[in-house]
This record gives sequence, C-alpha cells and structure tokens, in this order.
Amino acid sequence: MRTTKSPLYALTSKADVRRIFEEQLKKCRVDYFDFYLAHNISARSVDNYRNFEVYDVLEQLKKEGKIKHVGFSYHGSHELLAQVVKERPWEFCQIQFNYLDWNAMDAKKNYEVLQAAKLPIISMAPLRGGALATLTGSAKAVAEKEAPLDTQASFGLRWVAGKENILTVLSGMSNLEQVKENVQTFTDYRPFTEAENQLADKIAGILQKRGEINCTACNYCYECPRGIAIPAIFLMYNEYKADGDARAFLQKYGALKQREQAGKCIHCNLCNANCPQLLEIPALLDKVAAEAAVLRKGGM
Repeated sequence: MRTTKSPLYALTSKADVRRIFEEQLKKCRVDYFDFYLAHNISARSVDNYRNFEVYDVLEQLKKEGKIKHVGFSYHGSHELLAQVVKERPWEFCQIQFNYLDWNAMDAKKNYEVLQAAKLPIISMAPLRGGALATLTGSAKAVAEKEAPLDTQASFGLRWVAGKENILTVLSGMSNLEQVKENVQTFTDYRPFTEAENQLADKIAGILQKRGEINCTACNYCYECPRGIAIPAIFLMYNEYKADGDARAFLQKYGALKQREQAGKCIHCNLCNANCPQLLEIPALLDKVAAEAAVLRKGGM
C-alpha cells in the first residue's frame, strides 16, 4: 500500500498542503496514495490543521483520484481527539497503541473515542519503539514465566491485534528475523485471553513504577541546534531505571561528547514542538543531568 503523510508542523499556508503533496508524489514516483494522513494532530499542531484547511485540501485531492483514503495520526488528549473526529468524516485514525500506553499515555481513552465513532484504527508503536520487545529485570522475568509460548514481541503484537476495530498493526522491523517472527505471530495467531490481559497490565505496572521516560526514539527531536543526543540520553536513562546499574549509565553518558550531554540544553524548545509524545524534553534533560550529577557526587 502506498502511504505517506502531510507534515502539519511544516505548513505555513494552505497552499503548502497541496505543494508538499505533489512533491511527495514525485519523490515516490507514484500517481496516487492509498492512505494519506494529516500527520500528528495534537495540541501543538491543531491550529495549523484547522487554519490551513488541511482536510478540505485532502478531500479535493481524493476527488482528483490522488488519494484513496484520508485519515490522520494523533497524539494527545481524548478530549481533543473527540473534537477532531467529529469535525470531519475521516476514514481511519493512527494512534500510538500498546499495552504500556493503554494507561500510561491515555491510549485506552483514545481507543474508546475511536470505537464510539466506529473509526478504523492503525496501531503505531505496538511494541513502544522496541521497549516491549526488550524487557529487562523483573518485567522480563514475569513475561518469561507467565507467557512461555510467546516472545516479548509476539505477546505485545497479539495484545494489539486482539482489540476490536484494528485496521492494521505497524511494526518497525529491523532485520529478517524480526520479519519472520512477526509473520509467524499473525499466521498462527492465538486470540488474547483475559489472563493474558491481566499479565499485560502487570508488566505495564512494573514498567511504570521504574520512572522511565516515555520516549519511543522516533528521533523527531534529533534536529537539536546544540547537537544534544536526546534519544540516546533517554535510552541510557531508561536502561538505568530498568536495571539499576548506575555505573553503566554514567559510563555511557560520560562517553558522549560534552556538547551532546543533557546539561548543554539551552531550552530553545524546538524539540518540544517536534515531539509527538508531547514530552517536556528540556525539563527531562535537566532531570537526567541532575541525576547524573548526584550519582557522580556519590562516587559512582
């Protein structure tokens, strides 16, 4: 399927919507897209979406045969989602949807909004950027003991696919083995049970208590004018929170160039504007820098 999206954050006028679309057709060497999304409608981008009449332009392109299905991707509150859903006759919605975000990031409430509207759902980040496929510590032990028939990845994918109204599950596969594993998961699909739902809640509860940062390593923040290694820093920090190995965290963090470290943030907030998770990134960088300083002072 031919799919791409309109970058709402990059729009400066209504004319940009069609201009960018036509550039995408040319770059992809196609004459239409099967699925086209208004990308990342959120509290930070909804004004661009509305002021530049994005939906109206996309509907016109659909009438011209250049788009088959018009939808949108979303990050944000269920209240705003309900407004956006009611405003236009969308054909699908793509949301971040996995068993950790079910409660941690309001995915349950967003799911309920889409269910009530009978709007088909595309699940992005079903494994939370790989985090649910690389469990560590007590979360890993629980998963291996109580879900012996599954890999961590297949358990997470089955959870998503078991929900009603899921149009498709988007899994970011990095190698052939992961492709094979995912194909096998859905070829021999086993419906998710109530006991497994309780297990998913149990694992999610363990993860939430560890104090990890809700970053999916999408890299939208990576165009930092200071060159701070934001996704890498958050990954190091989350690994530390998962396994408690402060020494390993400091070694990895210290291996970064000085300009890449969290303490070099100047709070320009460009990263905030680009973050689909709506994270307050400068504040989180301050938190990481402060905790690293405390650990160093403690002799780690």
